[in-house]
Amino acid sequence: MVFDNLKESIKEFTGLAVADKEAVEKLVKDIQRDLIRADVDISLVKDLSETIKERALEQDLPKDLSRKEHVINIVYEELSSILGEEKAEIDIKPKRILMIGLFGAGKTTTTAKLADFYRKRGLKPGLIAADVHRPAAYEQLEQNAEKAKAEFYGEKDGDNAEKIVKKGLKELSDCDVVITDSAGRDSMNKELEKELKNIEKAFKPDETILVVPADIGQSAREQAETFNNAVGIDGVIVTKMDSSAKGGGALSSCAAADAEIKFIGTGEGIGDIEVYDPESFVSDLLGVPDLSNLLEKARESIDEEQAKKMLEGDFTLQDFYEQMDQMSSMGGFDKILDKLPFGDKLPDNVMDMQERQLKKYRHIMDSMTDEEMADPKLINSSRAERISKGSGTEKKDVRQMIKQYRQAKNMMDKFSGKNMRRGNMKKMMQQLGMR
Repeated sequence: MVFDNLKESIKEFTGLAVADKEAVEKLVKDIQRDLIRADVDISLVKDLSETIKERALEQDLPKDLSRKEHVINIVYEELSSILGEEKAEIDIKPKRILMIGLFGAGKTTTTAKLADFYRKRGLKPGLIAADVHRPAAYEQLEQNAEKAKAEFYGEKDGDNAEKIVKKGLKELSDCDVVITDSAGRDSMNKELEKELKNIEKAFKPDETILVVPADIGQSAREQAETFNNAVGIDGVIVTKMDSSAKGGGALSSCAAADAEIKFIGTGEGIGDIEVYDPESFVSDLLGVPDLSNLLEKARESIDEEQAKKMLEGDFTLQDFYEQMDQMSSMGGFDKILDKLPFGDKLPDNVMDMQERQLKKYRHIMDSMTDEEMADPKLINSSRAERISKGSGTEKKDVRQMIKQYRQAKNMMDKFSGKNMRRGNMKKMMQQLGMR
């Protein structure tokens, strides 16, 4: 996983009793080691670590900040500077997007993920299969288009990408966002360049997006520059961020090439794509909670009122069931809790709740009165026995469901109001024991 070692180094530093010169120098050495392991350019690592050390030891301590807070804030700012600095701006409006990249980048899957992203924001997506070289590319995009609930056009035995694109535009004329998946090669060559230019001429894209896998590390810079010189790119999507140890190299290399990173791929699911936000990314690296991605996913799966209840802890058993059910469509409760402080301290029985348990809970709740649903405290021993018999479950199942509901509610109560403000570094650090 990207930067796992860095997070451990930060955790070790924040656990020290005193953030003295020796502690800062050790942290800087650890950061150097961790960034090099993440395949970040050595010269960039050297400059970054020297800047962190100089600022941490020589700058005056800002008012109201502890030494630990000051050092972590410096690390935060300097890491952000090499990973892109600003959050990508994604226009939610009708457009045409051309996806380009080499073999093995995950371009076809990412094309469908992007369609799903725009669909969830109210736009009708359509996909064109213009990869006429890779075996099964047509079938793969067709299947993924179905998962993304997107319109699809392709020609299974077609061999002319330019003609397919022209026909696809006519067939998908009622779509708001049309995304074309083009062919790749092992490397950029004259044949690929010519084909991409022909597709571009026929398609007239508003955006041309390069897809690169995180596992190529520093080579991402070369790819970004090569494709930009050949056909021009408007942004980059970095895939396989969930499994590659070289993600740091890919992200920093794209930033160094002035190629804006639009999205990152965070898993294999159709919804595992996030708008790239360096601030949020670095916050997670340092173990400082940032809920922007959680809130984004919550908006996709839960209406605003439900999302508010989820974060404020103001919900009944019925709300609890509905939210747990919808969280499963967001990638699982364990992924969501990764975005929350102390999430890994929740009991395993909460983390591992699966569909079978949800069905059992539905039966239990169907056997409860409206009064009991609104106030589970009313459920005494006799009521629990009645509910278990009515639902075909055991009495202990009823107790277990109520216990898990209370655990989740107590956890949600911790994360409300001022604690959830994005960018409130100092207060979040205080909660994490950095002061």
